Amino acid sequence: MKNVIKHDAYDKKAYEKFLRNSRYLQKLISHYSQFSPIHEKLAEDIFYAFFKYVVEFNDVIEEKFEINKKILEGAIKNIEYEKSKLLTELDEVNAGTATIMFCEKFFENLKLAKLNKELKKFSSGGGEKSRDLEEKLKEIGKNAMKEVSNEISEIVQGFNAIEGIGKGKGDKKRLSPTERIKLADKILSNNKVRSIIKKLGRLRSLAISEYRSKIKHYSGEIYSIKVGRDLKYLLTREIVNFSDEILYYDFLRRFMDKKLLVYDINEKLDKQKGPIVVLLDHSGSMYGEREIWGKAVALSILEIAKREKRDIYYIAFDDGVRFEKRIDPKNITVEEIIEIASLYFGGGTNFILPLNRAMEVIKTSDFKNADILLITDGYAEINDEFLKRFDKFIKENSVRVISVFVETFPTETLKKISTEIIKVYDLADEETRKIYRSIS
Repeated sequence: MKNVIKHDAYDKKAYEKFLRNSRYLQKLISHYSQFSPIHEKLAEDIFYAFFKYVVEFNDVIEEKFEINKKILEGAIKNIEYEKSKLLTELDEVNAGTATIMFCEKFFENLKLAKLNKELKKFSSGGGEKSRDLEEKLKEIGKNAMKEVSNEISEIVQGFNAIEGIGKGKGDKKRLSPTERIKLADKILSNNKVRSIIKKLGRLRSLAISEYRSKIKHYSGEIYSIKVGRDLKYLLTREIVNFSDEILYYDFLRRFMDKKLLVYDINEKLDKQKGPIVVLLDHSGSMYGEREIWGKAVALSILEIAKREKRDIYYIAFDDGVRFEKRIDPKNITVEEIIEIASLYFGGGTNFILPLNRAMEVIKTSDFKNADILLITDGYAEINDEFLKRFDKFIKENSVRVISVFVETFPTETLKKISTEIIKVYDLADEETRKIYRSIS
């Protein structure tokens, strides 16, 4: 056998399907062809290790592929592998994604160890078994798994985030396995997009948590008592019915007839909130970690907007308005999310042009009562004439302006036009809670 891990026709079909649709994995295997032939079978065996529910080694393995067994022993006999496998088993896309990430790290570390010649000599049959080489490869496999375990978790969480946000068609459409493979390919082959999606996975969870916390801790005013079946507002005396079998069946009957005693709550949260106009700075100083954080924050706000039934108008700017898109959070597609994550411009900074565009958008009939969310790390002059005009506009249109300053201090001019200032001193995920609390 050339393969180290036992597998059946179903496992083989799953791997071949992923390989056929993943140009990035094909490219990766081709790139490391100097390790031929073991590199191709190693990628396949790593896929089975992540995909299969029960992982067992074959008893008989061809001699030149036995070295792969040592690599796999190092890779899978540790807690990091077990944690990753919880996310990948029986899921061909997650298993394939983990395979790519492990192979990237393993072959990168293998090059650093400078074992290319020794390994190539062994695999070509020109060398004898070396216990020292086997132990080195086992250690490289072990370290590679340790290094990518957290990243695998983050990227899978990121996949779930963009699928959750970007299903399209009012949440009715789900991606097919082939579409999910191609999506994974787009993300993994672009390092910047990969970083944004990893960050988005964590921030989306925080956004949901903050939104739920706000609803949970809100207590409306008890107006009276009525009959109905909203279990959130059930009277305590009705809960007692759960302790007796006869009363329980009576409870179920009245539940079906909508005749349970419930509190009538005067819900102040029922007021519909306005749309959100997001202005994201794409200037040169935002490049790198600030850009990644800013885009992940902007995309994670889609989750709150979707739950609160609020439209979003997204504007990317530097020294001008470079990209804009109206977004219905319930109908945004995965392709649109990837487009927003991919774009970057890198010019200077101008606040007047994007704020002018925001005013034009808000003047339309369906963008009244909007919030403007400005995310920037830059500095730009705003003249007095514009300040007066903008101040008048936000007062007449009941607009909130929330300005987020990324690792910099707010300028005096922007302080004057901002309803609220949020200073982000570092890019820790918890810092974003301030923004979610303000916007929701």
